[in-house]
Amino acid sequence: MEDFLTSEERQIEICEVDYMGQYQLCHLLNRFSEIATISAKNIGMWSEEMMKQYGWVVAKQSLHLDQPIYYKDIITLSTTIDNGSFVAFPRYYFIHKGNQQIGTCSSIWTLIDIHKRRIVSPKKIGIDIPKVEHGIHLDEPQTICLDIPLNFITTRQVLYSDVDTNQHMNNTRYIQWALDVMDYTVHKEYFISDLHIQYKKEIRPLKFVQLYLGNQDNRYIVEGRDEDESVYFTIEIYFNKR
Repeated sequence: MEDFLTSEERQIEICEVDYMGQYQLCHLLNRFSEIATISAKNIGMWSEEMMKQYGWVVAKQSLHLDQPIYYKDIITLSTTIDNGSFVAFPRYYFIHKGNQQIGTCSSIWTLIDIHKRRIVSPKKIGIDIPKVEHGIHLDEPQTICLDIPLNFITTRQVLYSDVDTNQHMNNTRYIQWALDVMDYTVHKEYFISDLHIQYKKEIRPLKFVQLYLGNQDNRYIVEGRDEDESVYFTIEIYFNKR
């Protein structure tokens, strides 16, 4: 039975960690995107020829870590797909340190037409999504409950370094923006154990984003909104004591 697994092993480098030597999650999400691209190419869901017209984008994802990842740690990242619907397709990630699984990530991806800026069905453009029978399954990314007040913090503009080949703000930049408006000192004693992201609508280059923050104990919520208070994204982060 084909499990469609794609994996990579890597050692965490000094340029990928924060001031406490912890692996920054933006780099982890970058690696997820890289192995997802390799996986998609291997199973016929993406090709470089598609890049000028179509792109896979993540709609929502939930990450869980049992322990922090540090500088010089050697980890193995794996990804596989699950059966999806007409336009929404699950992709899972698994994180191992040695023989121990220390984390998982569940995500939902969709295909967009880069020029028309709208979702398209893979089948409509000739992509046959393989049928999955491997039995590997994670729960769908969690819905974020907005049950704490959010206060305006600052406004940021989407600039050159924020934009990817899909011509919108890269999904890894969202977590960097969120952490930038949170308590700087929380990382001294805590690590991010759970991360939930819901991408409501894409953020195009040069757009201004109003960032709102809510905090309750070791739980933070960051929301990005446009000038009309329409939500671009919502991020929920939980910290655990190291």
